[in-house]
Amino acid sequence: MSLRNKTIAEALREGKQRLRSAGKDAYAVEAELLLEKAVGLNRTALFLRGEEPLSAEAAMQYEGFLAERESGRPTQYILGTWEFMGLPFSVGEGVLIPGGDTEILVETILETQQAEPLVSILDIGTGSGCIPISLSHYGSFEKIMAVDISTKALGYAMKNAAENHADVSFYESDLFQNVPAAWKGRLDAIVSNPPYIPKADIAELMTEVKDFEPLSALDGGADGLDFYRAIVAEGRAWLKEGGWLFFEIGYDQGEALRTLLADFGYTEIGIRQDLAGLDRVAFGRYTGKKEGA
Repeated sequence: MSLRNKTIAEALREGKQRLRSAGKDAYAVEAELLLEKAVGLNRTALFLRGEEPLSAEAAMQYEGFLAERESGRPTQYILGTWEFMGLPFSVGEGVLIPGGDTEILVETILETQQAEPLVSILDIGTGSGCIPISLSHYGSFEKIMAVDISTKALGYAMKNAAENHADVSFYESDLFQNVPAAWKGRLDAIVSNPPYIPKADIAELMTEVKDFEPLSALDGGADGLDFYRAIVAEGRAWLKEGGWLFFEIGYDQGEALRTLLADFGYTEIGIRQDLAGLDRVAFGRYTGKKEGA
């Protein structure tokens, strides 16, 4: 059904119905966000001006947005931007969409910094740059570095850093490969939200994730732990004594990360849950000693 000659309110009702019929759980919110972009109004104005006619241009654009969403393309990619920690981030194909779970990771680091000085930090697999940019905005770090193996992701990250006036040094790097060697043994903290989905589980993910978000940011190997093993092991050479390692983790990976960190000489290990009570963040301090030793 065409949206031409519809009012803004009528177009919104039809958008909600279409996305609901397409099986989108957040159909109401998504229909609103897409219409806001099509007409160039915020949510309040959308409702105050609901009886105004939808322009032909806005109707055509909204039709296109709804069709994209019905096909499975994530709303965040259609909008081209998404909020994280109260800051705007440009996103699109080739970069992982910042999620609320990752905010718990950032908050954990900021809370740690309130308790003790953390001057330098490295983010591995930065994607959109949401972690280091948020730490630059809300924290008090003197040196923030971030790496990603994807040039496309780094393009988004650098754009986001500029738009959010964040002081972050970015490097194209496979894990620690191109991190400046001068920082070996000097980092106060390393953070990563690495790929952690077991390879066999990827086929079962939602269409929005498996068909649109970058596979390289999802596939964590046979058991989902490949990147954790590499970072836990190699990170010891980059952290100063007493430095911290912070990870976002899968909901069922807490005990595996606790064991892995302990086996490689990390202590003060903690697992933090999300609002649903699921494991979401793992952290530990590197001392070179076994937990309990």
